[in-house]
Amino acid sequence: MIWTVIEYAATLIQCFVSTEFVTRYLGFKNVSNKKYIGFTTAFVAQVMATLIMNKITIFEGVAGLIYPGIVIIYGIFFLNGSIFEKIVIACIDNGLKMILSISVLTLISYLSPFEVTHLIMQQGIERFTVLVMTQSSYFFLTRMLLRLQRNNKFALSITEWIAILSVFITSFAAGVLVFEILITSPRTGQNGLFAVLIMLCLILINTLCYYIFVNMSAKNKERLHYSLMELRLNEQEKNLIEMKQSYEEIRKIRHDMKNYVECAATLLHNGKGSEAKTYLSTLLDNKITFGSQLILTKSDAINAVISSKATLCQKSNIAFSYEITGSVESIPELDLSILLANLFDNAIEASNQIKDNREINLKIYNERNYLVILISNYITESVLDKNPHLHTTKKNKLQHGVGSLSIKDIVNKHDGMISFYEKEQYFYADVWLKINPQL
Repeated sequence: MIWTVIEYAATLIQCFVSTEFVTRYLGFKNVSNKKYIGFTTAFVAQVMATLIMNKITIFEGVAGLIYPGIVIIYGIFFLNGSIFEKIVIACIDNGLKMILSISVLTLISYLSPFEVTHLIMQQGIERFTVLVMTQSSYFFLTRMLLRLQRNNKFALSITEWIAILSVFITSFAAGVLVFEILITSPRTGQNGLFAVLIMLCLILINTLCYYIFVNMSAKNKERLHYSLMELRLNEQEKNLIEMKQSYEEIRKIRHDMKNYVECAATLLHNGKGSEAKTYLSTLLDNKITFGSQLILTKSDAINAVISSKATLCQKSNIAFSYEITGSVESIPELDLSILLANLFDNAIEASNQIKDNREINLKIYNERNYLVILISNYITESVLDKNPHLHTTKKNKLQHGVGSLSIKDIVNKHDGMISFYEKEQYFYADVWLKINPQL
């Protein structure tokens, strides 16, 4: 009876640590109570699968893929990250359990007079030692991986994720093969030594590969950082050009204003009131543009960005409205101007793709200790249904991708949140930035 309790306890501990490791590594998608239902369901599913497999066979082999399958399904519905990241983390978790279990069994079998099957099936101090060594090693290594993940968030391409996955799948297959040989072949000292060496090599290979991919991720993040800096410089240059164009338009209007007024005055003086009215209407429509500087906030930079984008909206026949009550000076001007410029560019680009009812609305307000930026544009059909992850459809995917990353980078920098949703034929970008009380 006591051995049954020990075996069940080991299963519960391993499945809980596994579910907790994957959850902490990827993080929940949202903060609703459904996340606890997902965690509990994944934990129970792993426990049930383990107990059933233990009844059927002493070693699952390829059938053990049911465990990463459970983790992947759990990740898809409840956890953050790309599908490749979820598959890789599931394989790392399952491969770690498998390699540790086989390594401990192989090592103890080599150092003791007991067969591997005896260490699995029999009840005694040897079995208890295997359980303690396996579970403690698994717990220790998952803590190490979580600490590494906290300091080195992966930034890898799909090709690099596939390479990681290939390494762990190959290691899994090699470990299964070694274990099958140990179970089916006669026990000899030489076989045991070879098995131990092979498992040590697998552990070493996977450790080195993990280290290599961490370094690759660091270099990718460094390249991304430089790309973001370049994008910000380009954005500043673009805004400067737009502001110069607006200034030139204003200067030209001021220069010509005297002539306009004189012409209108002459028409009125000659009793041609209707002609003067027509002349002034034409002048307003074609000469005096929306390019004047809007004084909306206490920040000249933010005013300049909104004014230049408002001018672009007018030139593209896009109705633009705004409601600004928030204290924009609580966020650094550079970050906020780049964020607004990118959000505006996305909304203007989307609006230019439709023919009628072009409209963009901007709201900036304070909510608790956050500055909220809500920008919406009219849509004729759902964007998120066709493109839920908002991948670019442009040819220059790198530049547009960096633009989206720039938005996320600024949001993360200010401990903020960003969400995209649709409501009543409008697409919304909802950004929350934590206010810096020192500004």
